[in-house]
Amino acid sequence: MGLCSSMHHETDLSASLRLKAIQIFQKIDKENKGVIDKKTTQQFWQSNFAKINTEALFKAVDFDNSGDITIQEWLTFWKIVKKTGYTEQEINEELDELMQGKAWVQFRVVDQFIQVDKNRRRSQIPQIVMQEQLMTLRKTKTVEMK
Repeated sequence: MGLCSSMHHETDLSASLRLKAIQIFQKIDKENKGVIDKKTTQQFWQSNFAKINTEALFKAVDFDNSGDITIQEWLTFWKIVKKTGYTEQEINEELDELMQGKAWVQFRVVDQFIQVDKNRRRSQIPQIVMQEQLMTLRKTKTVEMK
């Protein structure tokens, strides 16, 4: 079974929650570049403490510190939120708030998980990101075949 297989089940998002997270990502990525950068994120929040929200978002979600957030990093973050004990209902409510342009919420338990994980010899985060890349690739191929 291994780590990847067991982690996959405990961190899966429901199809509707996954879709909502993707829709928010696309709403922020107005230029359809496939990544969220700080400029587009600040535009998304406009005057709602845009810089503070953007910095908090990037600190939490930009796992590779590239200055861009990929869809895989975005979905990985929400999987980690679920893994750390938040319910689908709680995540759904936060996504609804984000969809309306409300402030980024700092998930302290998630932040702690990420800090501990980054200090591990075998971090789980890159594995979750890789799972997301594979899922995205499979879904793209399925759509192309139709």
